[in-house]
Amino acid sequence: MKKQFLTLLLGIILLHPIYSQDEEINVAGLVFLNYTGSLPETIRNGKTIVLVNTTKVLAEQTFSKTAEPLIDEAHAVFTKAGIDVVGYYSLKQVFAGKDSQYGFSEAWKKREIKNIIVLSRVVFQKKNKEVTRYVILASAFNRKLSLFTNGQVGWKTQGKDFDKVLSKVAGAANKYERKNLLINESPEFFNDVKMVWGEHVEGYLTDLDFGKLAVPKFKIVDIPNPKPSGVINNLVAKQVEESNALNIKNNKVLEEKMKAYGYEYELVDPTISDIDLSKNGFSYVLLRLYSPGIDIKRLLNYKINEEQDSYTTQIYKGGNLTVRRIPANGLVYKYYIKHLRTGNIYLGPKWDADETWGEALDHMLYNVKVEMKR
Repeated sequence: MKKQFLTLLLGIILLHPIYSQDEEINVAGLVFLNYTGSLPETIRNGKTIVLVNTTKVLAEQTFSKTAEPLIDEAHAVFTKAGIDVVGYYSLKQVFAGKDSQYGFSEAWKKREIKNIIVLSRVVFQKKNKEVTRYVILASAFNRKLSLFTNGQVGWKTQGKDFDKVLSKVAGAANKYERKNLLINESPEFFNDVKMVWGEHVEGYLTDLDFGKLAVPKFKIVDIPNPKPSGVINNLVAKQVEESNALNIKNNKVLEEKMKAYGYEYELVDPTISDIDLSKNGFSYVLLRLYSPGIDIKRLLNYKINEEQDSYTTQIYKGGNLTVRRIPANGLVYKYYIKHLRTGNIYLGPKWDADETWGEALDHMLYNVKVEMKR
């Protein structure tokens, strides 16, 4: 069950690619793309960013250290092919949560990004053996928080040999006239974004009892009718059905857990905007991030000690304090409360992230109760 929670928090399968018996791998997430044999038309005439996702990351490794050899090889090919990649980002960080996706998408709009490439190294078991596949997906940036839209054109290739996969990208790009001339020959890494627009507060606002809290539900994804055809989209449809079934259960658990909050709240549609929440009388919104702990700390403007290899989560059960040490690069959930009017974020006085959303939420609710009694 823990693995399911990790996999399906935001309906993003990008972190854990899915594949069929013929090894067709989906790295686009729960979105139905129209896969064709053509890269985006602006691939050699506009700016591109690359989202990098690798599996089997060691605890002490950071995004750049883990992916650097992969990126160096890819960037050399992209540059020669006339693809102007202006930045490499950790996919896990971009898709950490609603606020992170918004922050990155807004930054990319300002930089006039035209296209997104997803570069994945996928490691999985096949007939009791560990195998590796390299997958590259390219599509236009839709200039929205979702990054991709159902039905838009996507191009994908995959294989066992990374150099062969890259050569297919170069061959597909050569179909278009090259207009990108001044391309940076060295890859640029980015691991943070302006996600916090107000103040970073390591505590909770003492007047939570004077405002209503919006609690976004787990997302139920619609399957378009008609949906784009193809093996990958059939896989996505199956995964959507599994995700929705689990998230219906998750929402029931969420409803029960929130009874411990003690103040006014309401479960809401996860797609509703902050502006509409304010119009509907909410003062606060409960948000969560799911990413390596060190990335969450960067996104939430914590002070980072690059030498620290693990973080301590303090847990209270039955009135007793226990601690759990989780690798800094381990995937965790972290809840926080945002004040809608000011954009201030309230993180709690203690680091309370954990490996399942339910435990992370329990920790946060307990800490709110303790702080509000002071």
